[in-house]
Amino acid sequence: MKNVNQTSSYQFRKTMFLCNKVFDYVNLHIILICLFSLFTSQSVLGNNERKVKSIVIREIDTFSIPEEIAIRSLMVTEIGEMYDETLFEKDLATIVRYYKNKGYIYARIDNMEDTVKLVGNEIHIGIIIDKGVIGEITLEGNQKTNDKVILQELLFKTGSFYTKDDVEESERILHEKAYISAAKIESQWDAELKYVKIHVTVAEDWSITGAFDPSLGSESSTFLLKLQETNLNGSGHGTQLQYERKSEVGEQTRSFLKLRYQMPRLFRSYWNFDGEYIQKREGDSWIVQLERPQYSLKSRWSTKFSLLEGVDEVRWYDAGERTAILHRNYQNSYGEVMRYFGERHQQVYTGLWMSSLLTRNEIIEMTNNSRAMPLDRNIKRVGITVGRKRVYHRQTRFLKEMGPTEYFNTGADYSASIGYASPWYGSERSESIGGISVRSGWTIGNRFLSETFLGVRSIFTNQFERSILQAKSTLFFRDTFKSGDDIYTVAKGFRENGLFDFHHTFVVQFKTEIQFGLSGESQVILGSYSGLRGYDYRQFSGEKMMLLRLESRTVFGGAVFEKIDDAIAAIATFCAKPFIDNPIRLGLVLGTTIFVDTGYIWNGQHTFDIREPKRSVGIELRGGFSRVSNTGIFRIELAFPLDPPFSPSIKPKIEYGFLRAF
Repeated sequence: MKNVNQTSSYQFRKTMFLCNKVFDYVNLHIILICLFSLFTSQSVLGNNERKVKSIVIREIDTFSIPEEIAIRSLMVTEIGEMYDETLFEKDLATIVRYYKNKGYIYARIDNMEDTVKLVGNEIHIGIIIDKGVIGEITLEGNQKTNDKVILQELLFKTGSFYTKDDVEESERILHEKAYISAAKIESQWDAELKYVKIHVTVAEDWSITGAFDPSLGSESSTFLLKLQETNLNGSGHGTQLQYERKSEVGEQTRSFLKLRYQMPRLFRSYWNFDGEYIQKREGDSWIVQLERPQYSLKSRWSTKFSLLEGVDEVRWYDAGERTAILHRNYQNSYGEVMRYFGERHQQVYTGLWMSSLLTRNEIIEMTNNSRAMPLDRNIKRVGITVGRKRVYHRQTRFLKEMGPTEYFNTGADYSASIGYASPWYGSERSESIGGISVRSGWTIGNRFLSETFLGVRSIFTNQFERSILQAKSTLFFRDTFKSGDDIYTVAKGFRENGLFDFHHTFVVQFKTEIQFGLSGESQVILGSYSGLRGYDYRQFSGEKMMLLRLESRTVFGGAVFEKIDDAIAAIATFCAKPFIDNPIRLGLVLGTTIFVDTGYIWNGQHTFDIREPKRSVGIELRGGFSRVSNTGIFRIELAFPLDPPFSPSIKPKIEYGFLRAF
């Protein structure tokens, strides 16, 4: 029994000894952990209490001093102040927001974890800004057009930075190509590769087109045969072969053959070449133009040079009757260089230009009562142009075309030009020429759009000798049926909204041309040629005219017109099947226009009289192929002249062909 007690006492003491050792060991660790925590908290507190020694801000590419100053002004954290982590995080968010507001929507802070470093007792801040590098560009939809042709039109490339403005302007540039009817540029940030992926989708037009227009009428007839290619072998080059014959009552039939070749992006630069040759009965004419346009609003300069030589048949009309026929031979050369200052949407510009015009007139036929007095001229001028413009673009449709995406310009462009001609450099006499032009456009919501042009040009020596005033204004009031302009899109076709769907626009158009001091040298015409529908080609002539047109335009959509488009596409695909495997979509869009025209024309002998208008009313069927390059708008027009010059009866006039520019 004793031995047992002794053994138990020994085991108890041994157990207590081990427990004390464990307790001491745990206490030691607790003390060490507390000390470590205290030390750590003091270090963090010390960091928070340390001052900022330096701030370095840079972008991955170049970085200007004004840009750095602008960013530093946005930051709360400053050199010499205490470092505050919360405020610094807000500064980083402000910097990113600053770049995104400038269009760099993928801007970010590169290596965020390394922006703040502790060196000794000082805080050093280094901010590296990545504006969003484009690492990949893919194309879709360009079955014919070469990839390089699409890529060279973009304002960005692999390795450049993504900006919203560059993308929007690149879409507009692609839309303006005759062989592209729709373009969409989409982007995506690749978090793994840390760059922006760009995907460009285009819808190509049918670029090989022709025209056959045997327009026969009681007063005049035109035979037109044209073949053109706006995207030769997918290169973007354009060619055209055209034969046209015109016949008018009492006139000799005229015909001409025209050849044209357009080469954009000459040698992959921004220079464009345009050459044209016209063979006529009166003689041959040709024109050559080399131009570097302001292809982008970011471009800082543009230039243009042109040479032309030719002969035209000029006809003079008095009281609607032809009284003279002239052959006018001319030689003209022109060159200009323009320089632009400012940012993308607001710019001022200035330029130098020179021109040479040699004109010789040969009288073929002239009656005794003709007032035609043509002058031979040899004028060489040099001059300067200054201007200011504010340019914005609004994407829309169904304003001037039938279906394709259009860009309506808003803002204003003011320019003034003055030139001087002198015998010192070959001019026949000394004279000055001055001109002012104003272009403006504005919108109110989605309903009202308006554009206006006003131009004044005067030639003077010691007095004003000859002047021309031109003005043109158009007001669109759209969607009065509230159906929207998405009844048809090139990318999606007709929308599903019942059997019939409508898009409606009310249009008011006004233009005037007023000449001073040009009696016998030039005249204005009022008739169907100038936009007064229902009257003869050159019904009225004078020195001054005004024309007001009211139009109610309706574009048709819905399932019925979708079936019509499908039927025409099936016929076109069947006809082209031996040559082309892919189905052909022409994109037929139809509409009607009800119009009222009112015009006035007068001269020095017959003053303006508001009681003597030239009026007409009528209806017009319009159509266009939105997926075919450069087809324009074809029309069939029934017009009733309300003020015929020789007969009191209302005689309807039927015309058909392609829509003329107003």
